Amino acid sequence: MKHRSDMKIFIVGGGKIGRVLAGQLVHDGYEITVIDKDENVVNSLGNSMDIICLQGNGASCATLQDMSVENADIFIAVTDSDEMNILSCLTAHMLGAKHTIARIRDVDYARQYKFYRDRLGISMIINPELATAMEIYRLLRFPLATRVEVFAKNRAELVEMSLTGDSPLCGKSLIEINQNMGINLLICAVVRGDEVFVPKGNTVIHSGDILYMTGAAEEFRKAFKKLKLPIKPLQSVMIAGGGRISYYLAELLTQHGAKITIIERNEDDAVRLAEDLAGANVICDDALAYFDTMSQSDIDNTDAFIALTENDEYNLVAAMFAESQEIGKVVSRIKMKSRLKVLPSDSKICVTSREDVAADRILGYSRSLLNAGDKDAVESLYRLMDGKIEFIEFKVDEKDKNLDIPLKELNMKKNMLLGCIIRDNKTIIPRGDDLIKAGDTVLVATINQQIARLEDIFAL
Repeated sequence: MKHRSDMKIFIVGGGKIGRVLAGQLVHDGYEITVIDKDENVVNSLGNSMDIICLQGNGASCATLQDMSVENADIFIAVTDSDEMNILSCLTAHMLGAKHTIARIRDVDYARQYKFYRDRLGISMIINPELATAMEIYRLLRFPLATRVEVFAKNRAELVEMSLTGDSPLCGKSLIEINQNMGINLLICAVVRGDEVFVPKGNTVIHSGDILYMTGAAEEFRKAFKKLKLPIKPLQSVMIAGGGRISYYLAELLTQHGAKITIIERNEDDAVRLAEDLAGANVICDDALAYFDTMSQSDIDNTDAFIALTENDEYNLVAAMFAESQEIGKVVSRIKMKSRLKVLPSDSKICVTSREDVAADRILGYSRSLLNAGDKDAVESLYRLMDGKIEFIEFKVDEKDKNLDIPLKELNMKKNMLLGCIIRDNKTIIPRGDDLIKAGDTVLVATINQQIARLEDIFAL
């Protein structure tokens, strides 16, 4: 396997997604080259990061040849133009780039994924709006969750949850939670103040802790029911803003029987949404003004409020108002994380960023391509807490030297944990007597460390 500093990644487009990608990938130790037509963007990136920045056309064959794109391990196109991204990836692929990734927002283009992959050589397509809608939809399934990720083809889940003082988990050790309370989930990581750690059996859970839990999807519902935590299905959802994310989210929710109300202040956009979303109630108004017209009964019967306009400040203000009205689940879209400082420390508002969601998906896929050697292929990767915590999904190869050995006989490195084993469609919470077998899918949690192979979690 190559050393990271020898791996070359090209990024076409230095906008919000391109900037996030470049920053995290260069932090990981890869050699990054960014191409953008805008001289100001190139100068800004070059002055703020230790990367190669070039002004030019990322779809130009001559430009890419001059930059030796044939040496690219991964070529990523994330401009605002779908056509530019497709053409850039096609050109790079034809010139010899090993893997190509394209940001494609248009629904019709995105549906042609197999054609782009098989005939044009594009390795991955990312639709940021659809990916963000999927993330919000997963959040809405568990009112107390602040983040939900799925892995192993939806057979298992990773749930982030912030605990309040009235949580039945507070004051309990992990042993009590698993044995006495009969909760078949694994708490893989705990964030307590500025400290992030892998808990042990005698670790006692405190109010204010942020927990990362893994387990089978159905086990979360069983566990939340035992703990008398809210799990009722969403029946009424209100969305502020009528952009693409709102469209995708409304489609997902109406398919599952929820009543959707979208508030969009632009009349043309409201009319378009009403025509495209027959199952949703679209109102041309300002969301905050619309709140004033709602009866207390209507507010009480609203299960969730999601602010998805293009304005961060508006989204946060609307979300805080919705929270003040005791709406059960409140989600706000943001672009600039610095604006989160306006939220009260005890706020339960979930925040999501289209740019971060897209960057996380591309980063995970990129790491899987770069780290996958002749064994233990990385299936997916989730970065949390600004990269302090990583969850890596591995497909276990028959060459692994730790196969068929009870876990209690293997020496796990500090701040690493085996979170889940998926075998023959069954999700296993690992215990001391469990084994890792060839063909398994496993989820590994690491803190302040990056690993490339499953064997990296075990001490020699």
